[in-house]
Amino acid sequence: MRISSLLWPALLVAIAAAASLVSGFSLSSWAIFVPAVFFFYPETLTSWLLVLAMGAFAYAMPQLPALLSATSLLMLPALSLLMNPLRHLHVKLLLGSVMIAMLTGIMALQSEAKLAGSPWVFTVLLLGLVVTWGALQQWRSYMPPRQSAWLLLPVLAVLLGWPTALWCVSVVAVIWLLQWIGLTPRFASSRPIALHVLPCVPFLVVTLVTPSQLTMSLLVAWATMLAAIWIGEYLFLEEPDD
Repeated sequence: MRISSLLWPALLVAIAAAASLVSGFSLSSWAIFVPAVFFFYPETLTSWLLVLAMGAFAYAMPQLPALLSATSLLMLPALSLLMNPLRHLHVKLLLGSVMIAMLTGIMALQSEAKLAGSPWVFTVLLLGLVVTWGALQQWRSYMPPRQSAWLLLPVLAVLLGWPTALWCVSVVAVIWLLQWIGLTPRFASSRPIALHVLPCVPFLVVTLVTPSQLTMSLLVAWATMLAAIWIGEYLFLEEPDD
């Protein structure tokens, strides 16, 4: 494997870690939504899906613990495995049942006030991730950040503080780099690394920065979903072509 195949995932992990550190601050809904403006091209379905997803995040994330939001990111690699039309139904059912059991378990704990947040708000966050996955599937061409959108950063820094501006820069950088990985043929070998490693970074960073948010039930749910995803990926690779 070439060094360049590992360079982009490593850079993405570093930027995602920076964004996760900033998430320890109190981020407003505007801070979460604004990155969608950078990639808004009205003539593309992808842009509208991204706006819808960011709107869901802007509503849900301020009402949920940062670690719980980070846990939900495992939906993205899980959906990529579940929606693969070339893979066996039995493996998909196994992975799907684990994901549903863990996510509904989190909602049950929220209903019993054993975990912070509302099940309804958590559901909105999950729907936003589903829409995000749909936007990624429709992302057929490179869409650079709009130059005029950069003018929003000093405004956000003045009105909402520098963590908001840093968050926006980090999220825009992640989306920008993901396009290069997804649309550049020579980075094809990097895509599985980015897909499976990147969603884990926020959980690990937030846990290190604010360990008080980590509960045993949340750790078990995250570890179980992660294990199911990796096992599902291994079983997919081991399936015979016939």
